[in-house]
Amino acid sequence: MSAPYSRRSILRQLTVLAAVGSASPALARERKQKLMIERVEIHVPGLPPAMDGFRIAQLSDLHLEPFTTEDDILLSVQACNALKPDMVALTGDFVTHTARPAPKVAELLSQLTAPYGVYASLGNHDFASGAPEVIRALAERNIPVLRNEIRGIHTDNGTLVLGGFDSRYVNKPDVRKTLSDWKQHQPLVLMMHEPDAADTIAAAGVNALQISGHTHGGQLVFRGKEPMSLRRAKFGKKYLAGRYEVGGLQMYVNRGIGCVGVPLRIGAPPEVTELTLRSPELRRA
Repeated sequence: MSAPYSRRSILRQLTVLAAVGSASPALARERKQKLMIERVEIHVPGLPPAMDGFRIAQLSDLHLEPFTTEDDILLSVQACNALKPDMVALTGDFVTHTARPAPKVAELLSQLTAPYGVYASLGNHDFASGAPEVIRALAERNIPVLRNEIRGIHTDNGTLVLGGFDSRYVNKPDVRKTLSDWKQHQPLVLMMHEPDAADTIAAAGVNALQISGHTHGGQLVFRGKEPMSLRRAKFGKKYLAGRYEVGGLQMYVNRGIGCVGVPLRIGAPPEVTELTLRSPELRRA
């Protein structure tokens, strides 16, 4: 792009592309950017040296239908499995406008393999479309949904505490209640769909890792223009994509797999994230 386009010009092009994509799913797929594997190392407070190198694969914002296909999701599942992660975290928005595709997306996700399990939290679209149906579909495929709760992931080398919050669209995270059984010295990873909730979680004095999605990395990111998600995504306006540090909270925001609004991504390719957890004790040694 040699010069910034006007907002009217951009909107006109998006209208045309959306119409073409709706008429031709194959062409819409061609306009999506290639799936990327993002590898990130993050020091997690309290992680024992013996657990250094524990790997979590994160998938987010699958949005099966109308623009994301079963093949798109299957490709992300295969990419995730190729990483051979210790655990998989799914951070919400499995569906878009209806819960009807929930059984199919759950079936595809049931192919994920990890020795310490696959866990999920819900996004705003899941609640708007029908959370009970999404939860039931995932549970039937042995994928537990953590709703304002924590559980221990027990390994031979130590225990990781995994938490999941409901979408910020539903209510403000009750951090103290959800983490009432968590001890400050325990390593903690929190699944929270909307990244802006990090401000609330950090303000509660939580030293942990938060993993989020929701923003699609902007989905449409034009040079010199505000990304689409910053205009549209409630609770996703401050932290767009990648790593952040909010108080004592480490955070990673995944760009997700699917599309909403228009069937394409520009400057925000879909991603599978490999999060390698590191022990702060080894960093100090």
